[in-house]
Formats: sequence, C-alpha cells, structure tokens
Amino acid sequence: MVRTVRALRRKPRLRTELSDADEQRLQEAVALFGLPKAEVVRRLIRASVQAGPALSADNTRAVVELASQVRMVGRNLAQVLRAIHRGQAVRIEDTEPVWRGLHEVVAAINDELTEMTVAYGSKLRREAKLALPAEISGEELT
Repeated sequence: MVRTVRALRRKPRLRTELSDADEQRLQEAVALFGLPKAEVVRRLIRASVQAGPALSADNTRAVVELASQVRMVGRNLAQVLRAIHRGQAVRIEDTEPVWRGLHEVVAAINDELTEMTVAYGSKLRREAKLALPAEISGEELT
C-alpha cells in the first residue's frame, strides 16, 4: 500500500482568503515584528485564547452604559429635527449649548471605547509575545 504525502502529514493546515486590507495588515505585522506570516498568525491564535474575551465584565457594562448614552444623543437629535420640521426651530445661536453638549458626550464615548480597545490590543500583543517596544517599556514602569 502506497501512502501519499497527504496521508503522512500530521499537522493541521489552514488556508484562508484575506481581503486586501487584511493582507496589508498582516504584511505590516510581519515587518513590524520581524516574523514570518505563519508565526504571526499562530501567536495571535494562541494569544486570543489566553487573553480571554475582548471585553471584561466591567467593560461590557461600560459598553451597555455607553450605548444608552448614544441612544440618548440620538433621541435629542431626533427631537431637534422634529422641531425643525414643525417650524419650531430656534435660532442656531440659541442651540449652540445643545450641540456643544452633544459633541462632548460623543467625544467622551469615543474616548472610553478607544481606551478599552487599545488596552485589549496591547494585552493581546503581550500574550502573543508581539508587544511593541513602547508597550514593553510602559509595562516595566508599572
């Protein structure tokens, strides 16, 4: 009985198609970390399990609260639009505090979400032993 090369291979293989953008990101990771593509992918797979879910329980609660704030902003904007359509809109100068407040809320939401995702990205890279030099030196300080 003749065994084929496939029958002798014991390691599972992965073949996947990437979008152009994902291929570019993978190429950037290869260049940044000085590792072959396969090793970058292997490390990220291992780290994704070791690092745990992308959001902690606290972060999940924060996202729920942020979603509530986004809905509140949406309701405020809808009320303004309804007033405009009814011809009840006030002068733009009088609405400046409302727009400024809405902008501040949206900026705060954006900052909090960015902080959560950046922190998780750093954690994932550390778990994959792909930490950037700035992340490593920052950890040494803490």
